[in-house]
Amino acid sequence: MSINEDDVKNDSDNDLGDDFDYQPNAEDNAEDDDVDSLDSTSKSEEVCGVKRIADLMVEDIWNLEFRTEDEACQFYNAYSCWHRFVMRKDDVVRDNQGRIISRQLVCNKESWRNMRYLDMDDRSREARSLTRTKCPARLRVKLDYGCGRWKVSCFVESHNHDLTPPQFAHMVSANRRLTVTDRVQVENLHNFGVKSCHIMGYIAFQKGGYRHAGFTRKDLYNHIDRYRRAKVKNGDANAAINYLIGKSNNDPLFFGKYTFTSDKRLEHIFWADGQSIIDYHCFGDIVAFDSTYKKNKYNKPLVIFSGCNHHGQTVIFGSGLLSDETTETYKWLFSHFG
Repeated sequence: MSINEDDVKNDSDNDLGDDFDYQPNAEDNAEDDDVDSLDSTSKSEEVCGVKRIADLMVEDIWNLEFRTEDEACQFYNAYSCWHRFVMRKDDVVRDNQGRIISRQLVCNKESWRNMRYLDMDDRSREARSLTRTKCPARLRVKLDYGCGRWKVSCFVESHNHDLTPPQFAHMVSANRRLTVTDRVQVENLHNFGVKSCHIMGYIAFQKGGYRHAGFTRKDLYNHIDRYRRAKVKNGDANAAINYLIGKSNNDPLFFGKYTFTSDKRLEHIFWADGQSIIDYHCFGDIVAFDSTYKKNKYNKPLVIFSGCNHHGQTVIFGSGLLSDETTETYKWLFSHFG
């Protein structure tokens, strides 16, 4: 099938391909994050066969074929990770029905920054440093209507800039990810109460060092934060009550009380951990009562009972989150605090 020049239109898509993870056969639902292997479907499978990305020659890449555009993106992302540069999606060509028939993938240092972004008069902050060097490295694939596969139509291997040093390659954001195995292990350790810093050290020990972990400490903390937020998707009230129950199981002196409204919604909540109760008995001669805090997403009064220890430091005796500031509400609060 031929495509006339009038039937296509050029487009630009500069999304970073950070989430691509090369999987040779998407139909197998493989969860293998090892980007060192390549199942190449070339014109002559007897010649290329199955090769590691490190062993691919330029001729092998020219002979590659892919089942989908995404598979081509996944391959080039894996190739860029191995060769210590970052891949970026670039121009696409579409047919008259809007379907992509050609995709170009480039080094993230390709081209120059548009000068209009450097000459802005109303800039609120300084422009980022210039990093692009008009690097020629690229891979272009085109859809072959005859066989329905994506074939390599252009491949440039060379770069005009220094590649990321091997000792820093693991810190490039495009190369960092928690694998499925990592995520399951992190979540299980977190559920058992292991601290995030200890989880990071344990995984680094498993993989032979921090540079082989595949992610940084910040990536781990971000994943744990997302995981904790996802756990409260069934309701903040349930999460708060479960938190109180969990604290009471781990802290024998923990004290917590809560009430519900007539329609089974959480109304008031008061809590004090074991250390707060001990501090109250030692330094509770003077208690400061502050109900001015409303800096939460519910705009409800957060009541804090505090005092001062023998070092002149502020200590918390207890806290309460209330639905209103009526007399009856404060009677309920003080009855449990006292």
